Amino acid sequence: MRSSPQVEPNQQKVLPIRPPTEITMKLTPFDRREYRALIEAREETIQRIVKRLKPALGLTNAVDAGCGVGFFSQTLAECGLNACGFDARAENVEEARGRFPGIPFEEADIEDRKIQQVGRFDLVLCFGLLYHLENPLQAIRNLRAITEKCLLLESICVPEERCTLLLRQEPRQDDQSLTELACYPSENSLVKMLYRAGFANVYRITLTPNHDDFRETRLHMRRRTILLACMASMDVAGFRLLLEPQEREDPWAKGPASLPQRAARFLASSRRSKYLTLANRARRVFPGMAIPLRLPFGAWWLAENSALDHELMYGEFEKQETEFLRKLLRRDMTMVDVGAHHGFYTLLAAKRVGWHGRVVAIEPSPRECARLEKHLRLNRCSNVELIACAAGEDPGHADLYLVDGFNDWCNSLRPPATAEPVRRMRVPVRRLDDILSELDISKVDFMKLDAEGAELSVLYGALKLLNRQSRPAMLVEVQDVRSRRWGYAAREILQFLVRMDYEWFAIGSQATLLPVSCQEETYDANLVALPAERRAEFLSMLGQA
Repeated sequence: MRSSPQVEPNQQKVLPIRPPTEITMKLTPFDRREYRALIEAREETIQRIVKRLKPALGLTNAVDAGCGVGFFSQTLAECGLNACGFDARAENVEEARGRFPGIPFEEADIEDRKIQQVGRFDLVLCFGLLYHLENPLQAIRNLRAITEKCLLLESICVPEERCTLLLRQEPRQDDQSLTELACYPSENSLVKMLYRAGFANVYRITLTPNHDDFRETRLHMRRRTILLACMASMDVAGFRLLLEPQEREDPWAKGPASLPQRAARFLASSRRSKYLTLANRARRVFPGMAIPLRLPFGAWWLAENSALDHELMYGEFEKQETEFLRKLLRRDMTMVDVGAHHGFYTLLAAKRVGWHGRVVAIEPSPRECARLEKHLRLNRCSNVELIACAAGEDPGHADLYLVDGFNDWCNSLRPPATAEPVRRMRVPVRRLDDILSELDISKVDFMKLDAEGAELSVLYGALKLLNRQSRPAMLVEVQDVRSRRWGYAAREILQFLVRMDYEWFAIGSQATLLPVSCQEETYDANLVALPAERRAEFLSMLGQA
């Protein structure tokens, strides 16, 4: 595909990029895909905790220490508290003021004793910050000085029972340490620091956020904890009192967990965790065994050994995108899934559009098509048509680089960025317009586009679709790490559709759409594009009319 494609005038109506008519959101490191699920899970937990503490402790105001761009400050305000926030990065404070103009934000460093002059607050919130600091104990002392009733603290913790601190070098990035050095504490170290800073009691919340960082998985130990430090004792359900840790053993001694400990851990786990543990035990006897999973939207999945399978078994794969499609798709709609892979979004769409709706799944890899067909048969999806080819602007054949390993979702028509073995095979390439014409599809309501960097080529092969009277909404993977191998910047995808009179949005909490700029230097997100003439219609479907 051309590095900066130009379209012939007789192929489409091309409109100039319009100046924005509303305030757009600047994408920050906190808006990246890997943060979104974590932020959502923590917001839900904050709401649940504040709902319990507010009447019990008489909370009226709160401060968000290390507020970033203000997500949790807004959550505190939504809980009915008089909220404010501060952060050490001036650019974060500026962005937070733009996003949440009704909340006061100031620039302040949590490790500086001067923050003790900001006043005292019923609730002090400090999430995702402490482990980025050189001196977490001083920061906790400063937080104690501004705490009137309680401090709600979330941090990454070293998986160690003893009171330890791990000194780590962090990259100089906008979401990392200010000094490139940080101390990662163990949970017991945090508890001890909280007691020594002057808090009367320290509690651990019993119902943690629904995210892998807060639980042990097959691949990693629990990474994060949430603690509540109070100025006085309390009796509120959902909190377990932790005593100040005392060192009683040789710090250099080690040993594996005993059989009773492993059994106790198994019995205390959830039903799903028990099921996966037993299924993985069975896999040791039958290595090729697929594990049946029930997906959140009701479809069945046969998990094998891919990255997507792991996400579905131990995490929540693209939770916000899934919720967005569940809200948007309706019965009798037509949906096109470009880059269907093993069929997660195909199955979701098939469930939502019903028997009289249509789903077109386009996937070039024969191996992935075979798994997709299994899922279609298992779920009796008679409303899905599988097209075994790649979509692009130049019909013919091309080399597909097939990843043989865990990351099989990186298959691409360009050499993928992976250390796993890759082999080439010839596959057909077809224009999306030709596929729709062959299937006699005159209207498409929604399209998911994940073509591992070929997104711009796919769009150039769909100019008839993009010039129809009724045009589809789209969920598009926009990643520079993918598009770079095709010789263009990911923002060109956004700019192309803007010229086609589309508007771009990021997916926020509860699947709400937030306008985004198409002029960022880099992108790494799944973004939504709505045709201007159907914007009100689609937003109404999402409850944003």
